[in-house]
Amino acid sequence: MWLILAALAIGLVYASLLYLFSKKYSKPLTVLLFTLRTIAVAVAVMLCFNPYIKQKTHKIEQPIVILAEDNSASITMTKDSLFYKEKYPEILDSIKGRLDKDYDIVTYPFGNQYTNIAEALSTISRQYYKKNVGAVVLLSDGIVNQGVNPELNIDNYPFTIYTVTLGDTVSYPSMTIKDVQYNKTVQANMLFPLRVTVNANNYKGDDIDVTVTMDGVEVAGAKAHVTSNRYSKTFDFNVDSGNEGTKQINILLNKVSSRRVFINVTDKKYRILCLAKAPHPDIAAIRSALDNHFEFEVRYGENIDNINDYDLVILHQFNANASQEESLQIPSLSIIGSATDFDAFNQAHRNLSIKRGAANTNLDISARYNNNFGLFTIGSEIKNEIKSYPPLSLPHLETVFKGRHDDLLMMNILDLETPTPVIAFTTNDGIKQAFFFGTGCWRWKLYEYFHHKNNDGFNELLSKTVKYLLTEQDKELTINHKDSYITTEVISLTAELRNPSRELVNEPDLHITITRRNDANNVSKYDYVFARGENNYNLKIGMLPEGIYNYHALTSLGGIDYNAKGTFSVEAIGAEAQDLTANIERMRSIASQTSGNHYYISDIKQIINDLKNDERITSISREETRYDDLINIKWLFFSILGLVTIEWVLRKMFGVY
Repeated sequence: MWLILAALAIGLVYASLLYLFSKKYSKPLTVLLFTLRTIAVAVAVMLCFNPYIKQKTHKIEQPIVILAEDNSASITMTKDSLFYKEKYPEILDSIKGRLDKDYDIVTYPFGNQYTNIAEALSTISRQYYKKNVGAVVLLSDGIVNQGVNPELNIDNYPFTIYTVTLGDTVSYPSMTIKDVQYNKTVQANMLFPLRVTVNANNYKGDDIDVTVTMDGVEVAGAKAHVTSNRYSKTFDFNVDSGNEGTKQINILLNKVSSRRVFINVTDKKYRILCLAKAPHPDIAAIRSALDNHFEFEVRYGENIDNINDYDLVILHQFNANASQEESLQIPSLSIIGSATDFDAFNQAHRNLSIKRGAANTNLDISARYNNNFGLFTIGSEIKNEIKSYPPLSLPHLETVFKGRHDDLLMMNILDLETPTPVIAFTTNDGIKQAFFFGTGCWRWKLYEYFHHKNNDGFNELLSKTVKYLLTEQDKELTINHKDSYITTEVISLTAELRNPSRELVNEPDLHITITRRNDANNVSKYDYVFARGENNYNLKIGMLPEGIYNYHALTSLGGIDYNAKGTFSVEAIGAEAQDLTANIERMRSIASQTSGNHYYISDIKQIINDLKNDERITSISREETRYDDLINIKWLFFSILGLVTIEWVLRKMFGVY
């Protein structure tokens, strides 16, 4: 309002100076000219302040139908595999084409590696929770080999789910290895646990014979009698790991079907010291993730004289004094929270400065994966799910890194992405350091167990962080990769090369040779050249057959040769192939609990008719408020031009301009 009054006042003053004391025109004409000039000047002055105008519009939003397509291997391994490879895609296109006129069709494929229906449905609900979703059409065989059973937590799902059962719906006699649980890295010459779960359908009265071999030598075995047509039995074995190296373990079921896994046997067990200000549930969570692979010791509120006798120190809201920091010759992981003494922290650390921010309160922060991180790789599942983990607690801080830092996880505050890291890595005089901003990671572990009945992702995040800190400091060429892949997974490697000044460089070509020896003792050989990244190297190999692979990477810089050797394994997609009978009851349960309907793929016409007749699937009208700059409204410009033109014509006709 004040802008309108000010502009009008300026227009009145300007018109007064021009016409108030003028005797050239008649009184009516003077009043008309005065009014025209006042309005034109007032509008022009208003536009100089670039005001905006508030406008409300109504937008009709069509309902969304989401087609959640199961792409898992179990669907194409049945007797109807040809149908699902050739005819099924045509049926999907038909569904999309016949619904596209009335609905916005969204395709959501899942299950390229493992089938996790619960995760797929959860992702859909998060991504579309504010959208006008009419229905989710779940096309799957209902077979789950990762995550929780989706029907257990589906009753409060926000969208109606129409389920379409795919695959083989006939129940045949089958005896399969359902699951194998083991530690991928174990100590040399020690017993390690191996748990095998076997399912037997329609085999009542027969026997189960499980045999475990390591590198072709039988090391364990057990038998059981099948007492029902739907029978499940878990076998627990303790196996001697033997000498250091990568070992191949075969689990044979009745000497016919088998499952192959690989373990890495290491001869060294690193010693980790955790120094904490006080007991905290984070410490128990971290210890449980590392205990099987490291010697883990916890001490509270004390400085340790022989700290360099350990391989790694974890500082949980605790600072070694400045003199200890100067003499610290081992890697460290600092966990920063509200109990951290920031003055002592800044005295002890030269490469990071922290001070409290303006708000004297604790923040709830969440994490997101940094796609530019290249020091090591973590699984795609935790990359995608880390955003859903419970928040960490952290005071409002201002952080300044003094030098290079590599950020694994970044910080979100109230869904706002920030450039501040949650986990960051630096080096101090060649000694690796990591900083974890926030306390409450124990909630991550509980969340993961609730949703997946395991802590694999949390354990992987902690163990790979620690393993990176423990890698040799003087290793100029480092190849980063997963310990194992599956046969349907694209294998990706990254590499880092450091010059004598410890700077990352990628000028020279980096060659790698990968070899595999099969059961017939024939050697397969693959030669590649890494592609250059921003300051590292990248290589996408593609998919490889099952087996153990050894690699040798080689490059030359400044007349010096650098090389790195290692091993990784590729495992068969046994989890998908073990159970091929569609789980009809699961698909029916998901539909009924969300007020949807269940169909078979042959019911294509009925699916489309029911969707079109579902009164819950309707368009909605949304009111949108937008603010437009007044200067962008074209008719205002032409209005000013018209007023000035009329004034000019009148002055020309009845007086002198």
